[in-house]
Amino acid sequence: MKKLSKLLEKFHKLHLGLYVLFSLMVYFGGVTGYLFERFSLIDTALLEQEWEHNRGLRAKGEKYTPPKDIAKKIFKPLNLTERITYRRKDGKTEKLVTYSDRQEIRWYYFLFLAAWLWPLYRYNFSKKPQDLRVIERRIIHLPVVILALGWVIALQHYFVKAAAYAAQYGPLPGKVTAVLIVSSLLFVAFVSYLNLELTGLYIRRRIARPFFLATNPYGLKQGFAINLTLRYALMIFSLAMVPLLLSLYMPVITNLEVFAQLKGAAGPDRLWAVGYDLIRTLIPIVIVSALTVIITAFQLISIILYRYNVHAPAGALVERMKAVAGGDFNCKTSVLYADELGQLKGHFNMMLDGLVERDHIKDTFGRYVSLEIAEKIMKSGKVNLAGEEIQATVLFSDIRGFTPLSEKLPPVELIRFLNEYFTYITKPIADNKGVINKFIGDAVMAIFSPVFGVEDHRAAGLRAALGMREALKRFNAQKRYPEVFFGVGLHSGGLVAGNVGTESRLEYTVLGDTVNVASRIESQTKISATQLLASEDVVLGLDKSQFPGVAFLEGAPVLMKGKSKPMVLYRVEPVSGA
Repeated sequence: MKKLSKLLEKFHKLHLGLYVLFSLMVYFGGVTGYLFERFSLIDTALLEQEWEHNRGLRAKGEKYTPPKDIAKKIFKPLNLTERITYRRKDGKTEKLVTYSDRQEIRWYYFLFLAAWLWPLYRYNFSKKPQDLRVIERRIIHLPVVILALGWVIALQHYFVKAAAYAAQYGPLPGKVTAVLIVSSLLFVAFVSYLNLELTGLYIRRRIARPFFLATNPYGLKQGFAINLTLRYALMIFSLAMVPLLLSLYMPVITNLEVFAQLKGAAGPDRLWAVGYDLIRTLIPIVIVSALTVIITAFQLISIILYRYNVHAPAGALVERMKAVAGGDFNCKTSVLYADELGQLKGHFNMMLDGLVERDHIKDTFGRYVSLEIAEKIMKSGKVNLAGEEIQATVLFSDIRGFTPLSEKLPPVELIRFLNEYFTYITKPIADNKGVINKFIGDAVMAIFSPVFGVEDHRAAGLRAALGMREALKRFNAQKRYPEVFFGVGLHSGGLVAGNVGTESRLEYTVLGDTVNVASRIESQTKISATQLLASEDVVLGLDKSQFPGVAFLEGAPVLMKGKSKPMVLYRVEPVSGA
């Protein structure tokens, strides 16, 4: 059973149903055209003559069947397929030429479809990796290709039959040309629309769905597709215009002698020169012609109105969705009706309100937690109380002598001072993709880690520290507050990052010895009388060529609180004259 199941699965992947549907549509379209041509090319004069001859013989009690050559002249079959056979008669070889007027679909159309689907076949049956973008484009364009094939076959239908008629009966009269044109229109109307809908349904369910579910079920698809207006216009053309024009064509083509007699009548009163029987025949044709013109005009207008009432609003909604995907949430759409399009617009606005609210929550969240952490938590969709181990560089910064300064400034002025101070010194942190973990009074703690998109976290942390030093100079240059100094400590190593707290109240933070050491290195800047100290773990992991004009001055080993071994710290100073 498993082998049979696998065999059936591989058989389905051949998509033979597509070829069957395509051939059926072409076959039925060909039958429609054949029947139309068969009875439109009748020689009515000869038919009337044979009919009267048959009536006369039957009135005498005699039976009469028209000879084959007469029947051929009446119906004028288009012998498209020539078959040559040979037979032996009386010791001689005779060549027999026979013709078949059946409509046949050419094998090369199937070969073209198979070649078009070849990348998909290789994906289904080959173990080698395939270019999925090529396969996606082939599937997306397949309905358009089949639609184009229908028109190509219709053109072939016209030219082949015109050539066949000319070869058998001589130059094409105007009536025969009109018959073949209408026949081709009938063929393409039948084949194009039904192929678009039926084979389109097969493509969506049997070809596109399995492939895209396995590769890219939710992403946008690239390629040319038949839009709503073109689909509607094709439906109107196939199911309304062609039948309507056919209803006008039939009485016109069967009464051409009426127009010939009317044209042959001389004088301005030619209408009165013909008999009443001809006028009685002409009046319905004129009425049907007028109605055909009016209805066709309304059908064309309906296509234009469909574009404005359905296609244009749907297209505008698509453009607004693209704007939302690009981050523009100020693009609500008006809802004027309660139909499906109105429901779509209304729910789009509701979705947009939800996105605006979520963006506001994210923005507000980012004011208390860095945006990188906010995005990390929101994208993960879950709270990990256990935490995760990461490699990072931790930066601590603290204002020297902040307590005396805070005693001199009123509380409101003190808050204003801190906000402006942090505005200056945190910008270099953000510019180097650092994550500000928290503000502790006048101190700031930042993290640089590959988890937040910083591969060379040591270099990023040092660049941020050097930028903070320059930012502090610009802050002091304003002279709006007393001159301040700070200390910055850098240390690299492993730590644990995660959400600390309970399910209802959490704080994303980092813990570990690396954090404690970074804080103590910052405190050591006061003793070392320098602004920037970095641990040996930071300095040894740097590419110093990236920091021209910067000197790394090794200090004496320092025994940190909680450490059993002294640590080597480096003062980071500008090179004299640099």
